[in-house]
Amino acid sequence: MSTKHVWLAGATALILTSPTFAAAGNATQGDTSKDSPGVIIVEEDWFFPLRFDSITALNNARYHYRRNEEKAAANEVDKAISWLKYAEGHAMPVTKEKLTSAAEDLQSVSKELRAGNTIAAAHMDWSLARASHALAEWHYYKAKEHYGNNEAHYAAQHLESAVSHLQNAADSAHFEYGPDTVTVFDDVFKDGVRFSEDQTVDHNRLGKHLDTIKSAIEKVGEALNKS
Repeated sequence: MSTKHVWLAGATALILTSPTFAAAGNATQGDTSKDSPGVIIVEEDWFFPLRFDSITALNNARYHYRRNEEKAAANEVDKAISWLKYAEGHAMPVTKEKLTSAAEDLQSVSKELRAGNTIAAAHMDWSLARASHALAEWHYYKAKEHYGNNEAHYAAQHLESAVSHLQNAADSAHFEYGPDTVTVFDDVFKDGVRFSEDQTVDHNRLGKHLDTIKSAIEKVGEALNKS
């Protein structure tokens, strides 16, 4: 079944815990508590404009943490957790395990932040990097899936998200990519712009990008395991 029209088998919509539309979620779910991020129904095509929300939440968490704004940082961490859990529900076993582990680690971080406890900067960076790495891998496999279905538009958009998370993970892990990889990252973002302007991208080009992104995921993963 093509995932272009149906994200979940047997459904035309997906349940998404969305930081962006939390207010809307609370409005439609009368029994949603104030502490809940909100649950709403989002058509598949709505997912892609939201695909950078997780990276925004992780970056905001780092920003507030460095300003000693623990509760604000915890709020952003919780948003990132909601995206990890969403991805976990749509992931293959090998990636699901990493998403689950990253979410559990961030839950611990959020708890400590809300309690006002001190968290070492190195541990905070590692936790954020681990979350970004897991999400990058998830987006990579979604891109690969769409690529195999000749859905270049969706593949390119997932690659954009994967690259954003890879850059974030590398920054947090103090890891540097080689110039060839950086060039591919730039090309991935250019492809995203082309698709947003209704232009096309060569199928083989996307295939080469997938290979590079896979290698980058492996290298950052090795760096995180050593840190």
